[in-house]
Amino acid sequence: MQWTKDGAGWVCRVPPQAIFTMKVAPKGDGRWTWEVYPSGSDRTIAGGVVNSLGAAKTISENFANRSGKI
Repeated sequence: MQWTKDGAGWVCRVPPQAIFTMKVAPKGDGRWTWEVYPSGSDRTIAGGVVNSLGAAKTISENFANRSGKI
């Protein structure tokens, strides 16, 4: 999956046709938030807070992979 820098955070649009959009962003206390959105929507279908950027990306990717839509 291809992540690109987006302001202070990172974004990944999951192919095909960006079926999911995943976003990770830093919090003020050093932790990271992760959110997954379905294509064409601004409502999250999954999200949480973790201790590192790597963990946020991994959890987001695992959610997308386990969805059965990829």
